[in-house]
Amino acid sequence: MNTIIVPPLGSSSTSKKRTFWMILGIIFGLGIVSILTLGIFFGSEDTVEVKEYSVLKLTFPPQLNEYGVNDNIFDDSTPMRFYDVLVAIRKAELDPRIKGIYIPIGSSQIGFVKLEEILEALQSFKKKGKFIYGYMETGSRGDYMLLSIADSIFMPKEGMAEISALGISGIFFKNMFSKLGVNYHVQQFEEYKSAGEQFSQERFTPPAKEALNVIIQSRAQRMYQLIAQHRSLPLSDVQKAFDRGVYSADSMKAISFIDGYAQEWEVRDIIKKRMESIRKKEKSTSDTLDVLPMISLQDYVNAECKEYDQHIAEESNAIAIVSAVGPIRSGTSGGSNPFSGGEQEIASGSLVKDLRKASENDNVKAIILRIDSPGGSVIASDEVWSLIQSIKKKKPIYASMSDVAASGGYYIPMACDTIIAHKQTITGSIGVIGMIPVIDEAMSKIGITMDTISTGASSQDLNMMLPMTEERKKKLYDQMYPIYQRFVSKVAQSRNMQFEQARSFAKGRVWLGNDARKHGLIDTLGGLGTAISIAKKRIGMPKDKNPYIIHYPKKRDMISELIASLSGNKDEESSAGIQKSIELVIGKDNPLNIMLKSLPLEIQQAMHYAISVFQMTQRESVLAILPFMPII
Repeated sequence: MNTIIVPPLGSSSTSKKRTFWMILGIIFGLGIVSILTLGIFFGSEDTVEVKEYSVLKLTFPPQLNEYGVNDNIFDDSTPMRFYDVLVAIRKAELDPRIKGIYIPIGSSQIGFVKLEEILEALQSFKKKGKFIYGYMETGSRGDYMLLSIADSIFMPKEGMAEISALGISGIFFKNMFSKLGVNYHVQQFEEYKSAGEQFSQERFTPPAKEALNVIIQSRAQRMYQLIAQHRSLPLSDVQKAFDRGVYSADSMKAISFIDGYAQEWEVRDIIKKRMESIRKKEKSTSDTLDVLPMISLQDYVNAECKEYDQHIAEESNAIAIVSAVGPIRSGTSGGSNPFSGGEQEIASGSLVKDLRKASENDNVKAIILRIDSPGGSVIASDEVWSLIQSIKKKKPIYASMSDVAASGGYYIPMACDTIIAHKQTITGSIGVIGMIPVIDEAMSKIGITMDTISTGASSQDLNMMLPMTEERKKKLYDQMYPIYQRFVSKVAQSRNMQFEQARSFAKGRVWLGNDARKHGLIDTLGGLGTAISIAKKRIGMPKDKNPYIIHYPKKRDMISELIASLSGNKDEESSAGIQKSIELVIGKDNPLNIMLKSLPLEIQQAMHYAISVFQMTQRESVLAILPFMPII
């Protein structure tokens, strides 16, 4: 009979195994670091060549944000930023080598405000006598809104487009939770602060519907105006087309939304013939082009253009753009999986660090806080607000609002010297909410009983297993009311208003930038370019100079993140993506999760947002966050 001898804990055999695995881990880690180091030394980018009579191919990443995130640890490229797109179009406008732009539209998600700023840049490009061609196989209303600027738009005969009127679909979980025996008590300040109503209501409340309806009506009219203007069509005809809904290439052609049918290779041939015509006119030559010179947006961002570059200001007179994107929470970013890009968020500790770096950089003469956030933590928002109050005593700091800068996303920038928002920016939502799930009925349904032992009257105040009494509701109200009062007071102070005047525009209501300007909640209407122009004027930079921009946050240090990941030094609060949030609640292999992945993206986003709000309430009882706003 063979005997298996199990060595005792701490024996030499176990120690040898541990040593073996430790050495193997070190070798693996050194190998990864060596690969990355070799990439740094030998993977440097060559100078990008731009040929004469070139076309800029304008394609976008799946989601265009204020700053980009690398896809994985081995990707050494600079992630695409929204600012890069604007600069590339401006360079192409000045570059004599670039004669036109080709936009083969994909499935990129671009916010309404970013779309408008891109369209403004493309309109300026066209004024230089340069052409734009567009191509769409399938697309959404936002895709078509961008393509409408083109001189000619083509689709294949079998192409499809979802050109339907704007609308918002709300998802409410009250009845689902009630069936499970869970009832949410939501305290909101005030009636328009509807972020928690997904859990406490069956449908939109009248105040929530009123505020959202103003936004979608305004955006719909703006979209119709732009398309009518770009396509030289009567406004009424465009509106009728959207009311009817346009889906096929045939129907798009019938109402002059496109100019012809073509496959993509045929569109390239059309552009090639256009280029040959331009070349013949400029060089008096009838030679044909063997290949159409085309340069991608990613490459052109890194290309030299002396007509633009020679006017860039000195580094010693720089402007910093500090991007703050996503929901707001306390803590720091980083320590997530370094092999994949993460969801963007505002971690107050990291944003504070970036703002400090910008304020302490002697080359930086002005700071632009570019914010795109639905809000989140009151505590984290106040942390950043306090720092900005200190920074603006030393350097001018401007807030530039992107697609959304509301609730906590308004709290932070109101500390800046000047607030610039686009007409279509969603802002305001000055208010707070608190959410408490009460599970006493759920416990009763499955036969769980509970008894308590208390040392004082407040011992069970936060016990969600007990019914929500009127006394407990009052305590929550009393806890939240001073927070809301301080929020409104800070608005009144920063906007030179009386408290009641500020409160009349607060109450949790969301406003578009145009209305926010009328009510005094912002200072100036405009996009990122407007903010840069204001900063340039403040620091005495000539109008004809292109600013030297220093961006924050910097590109992620992949080696540091790898080491943090291997060592287990991770930020446990790092935000999850849409699927991660859903999987956290219902499980990765749950059939329901598989079904959810097949749902429309808007529904997935709405559920992700609801789960994110729920997760935030587990860390803080009071939040400054606006309701879910789908990309329109």
